[in-house]
Amino acid sequence: MDERTQVVRGMILREKSRRPVYIAWDEYNVWYRARSGDDVVGNRALEEKYNLEDALVIAGFLNCFVRNADIVKMANMAQLVNVIAPIFTEGDELFLQTIYYPLQMYANNMKGESLDVFVDSPTYNTAPRFSLGDNEASTHLQDVPYLDVTAALDGDQLVICVLNRHKDNAISTEIICQQGEFTGPVEVYEINGPDIKSENDFDKINVQTVRKDDLKKPGASFEFSFPAHSVTMFKGKIK
Repeated sequence: MDERTQVVRGMILREKSRRPVYIAWDEYNVWYRARSGDDVVGNRALEEKYNLEDALVIAGFLNCFVRNADIVKMANMAQLVNVIAPIFTEGDELFLQTIYYPLQMYANNMKGESLDVFVDSPTYNTAPRFSLGDNEASTHLQDVPYLDVTAALDGDQLVICVLNRHKDNAISTEIICQQGEFTGPVEVYEINGPDIKSENDFDKINVQTVRKDDLKKPGASFEFSFPAHSVTMFKGKIK
């Protein structure tokens, strides 16, 4: 997603327009289960049941939008209720799918200016997935960082969101503020579940946002271990 955004950014810059031209990401979402099989017809057509894995993908999308906030000015999810949606209803009942929680976290907290974040993280290579034609060639991404990080500053409030893509391992790192320091406790929130296939349903909530213990005045830097397959948000005042 970052790569495609940069390609379109380059196309815009090449045209040298006299007025600003921005990018809109139209109808993004995770959608692959309900494209085939018996579920594509009838009343259940395109009703994806999302798991933690999908919530992590959504967090990655949102990080891309924040990271490229100077040129991505609009992004709308497809859809909102039942059909490939974060909210699922049936009759008078409702439950929030796993992908609802990163949307809620970012919408309520990632405000102000997007910061340029330097990330040094272990990496991995994706498996070849996409055929390029009759020659059976394929492409894959190399050196993808396990930790995907964005930050936003709204007045004196700093918010940092960290996605740990690793399926099995926690990753420890040091968070360093090059300018300023936290003036008090830092709130910590986490989206996670028992495993990446964990789903929510009408009678169970396996994946949701959980408030963790605050960091007690960490100052300009602190160490933190990000659990496997998780999204973590820090929120605190800085000066």
